[in-house]
This record gives sequence, C-alpha cells and structure tokens, in this order.
Amino acid sequence: MERDVSVDNSRAIRAKTDDAARERFLSEERTHILRLTGRILGRAITDSDDEWSIALMATSEALGSYDVSRGSFWSYAAIVIRSRLNDWYRSPASGRSEELMVAPDTFSGELTDSEDGTNALRREVAEQTSVSVDTGLRDEIEALTQELAPYGIDFFALAEVSPKTAKTRTACGEVLAAMRTPPPLIPLLRERKLLPIRELGQRIRVSRKLIDRHRRYLIAASLILSGDYPGLAEYMP
Repeated sequence: MERDVSVDNSRAIRAKTDDAARERFLSEERTHILRLTGRILGRAITDSDDEWSIALMATSEALGSYDVSRGSFWSYAAIVIRSRLNDWYRSPASGRSEELMVAPDTFSGELTDSEDGTNALRREVAEQTSVSVDTGLRDEIEALTQELAPYGIDFFALAEVSPKTAKTRTACGEVLAAMRTPPPLIPLLRERKLLPIRELGQRIRVSRKLIDRHRRYLIAASLILSGDYPGLAEYMP
C-alpha cells in the first residue's frame, strides 16, 4: 500500500514537540525504519543489529529537526540515517572502516519527482556523506561509550530518552545544574552508578517521574558536562 506522504509529514511535525507522539511514531514505524535502513544498506537488518539502534536514533533526530520545508519526512529521515550510519562505520567503535556506497536511487519510493524535480535530495545525500568526520568528536563518543557501559547505557540509544519539549529540557537542565553545584554530586554518581536522587531532592524540587523517564539522559549528560568531552558538551543544555 502506498504511503500517504501528507499524513506522515503531519505525524512527524506533531512528534517534533510531543514526547508521547514521538514515542508512538517510533514504535509504530519500527518496521518501516528497518526496511528503509535495509534499503540504504543494500541488505536486510533486524532489531538486534547495531545499525538498527543507529537508525532509530537518527529517525528520532530527524523528527526533532524536521519541518515541512524539507519535503517528505521519510526522504529527510533517509538522509539523516545514512549520514549517521556513515559516521558510525568510520568510527573505531564500529570495528569497521567503510563508507556506504549506495546510489541515490536507493531512495526511490521515498521521494517523487513532484516533490523535488531538481533532485536536490540526491545532491544533499552526496554532500552529507562526503563530509569528513570530526575525529575529536569521534574519540569523545568512543570514550563516552566505554564510560557509560557500567551504567548499562547505550550511547546510540540516548536520542530515545532525551528531552524533546522546551519545558522538559528546562527541567532536565535544572537537574544537571544541581548535579554540578558545589559540592558536586558527580562523585556520588560515579560511586553508586545511580543518580543521587535524595541529595538532588535536597537542592531542588525534582519530579521522580522526570528522573525515571530521563534517567539515562541525565546520567550521560552529567558525565559529559563533568568530563573531558568539550565537543559533546556543546550539545548539552
């Protein structure tokens, strides 16, 4: 059955600012994301493959930055997925050193001539995937991935639990500020491998629901802001 592009675009716009809508979108489109990623790679993947985690994170990232001026959401998501897969393949963490050599025609069915008669998508795909990787940032990601392992946190899954709305981002920012207020609570975090909720409660009024929902993000962000991760810290509140 042919997908209704306008419906998909509307759902993506709604998921951009609505956490529940975003989670529902990612859950309901699980099969489509797998198929799209498989088409980009030129081979089938399952949800047990590393590429699935990266594609899911990339789709969530695409939802966060999508607007209708970009055309079809899935065409835009394909660009982001391909770019993130290329970044990962070039990084030591993947154990591989290759770049996707998939023809732009891979995206046929995701972008119609009527949506872009000038083939701008094809040019953008080439531009996105030809950009050299920031090796400093790559090294930071590798180091953080190792640091997060004892906490049971996968770096590439953080997009799923990151705050999406302005209100939630502000609340998480307050928690992160409290973590770093002297005396910082980071040593307790590193010792316990858990957020020091009781100590945080003595500093700010913090919602337990917020902590539970964004625990992995708050832990990772605390480690980034207190560690040697200047590149990644630029993305933090």
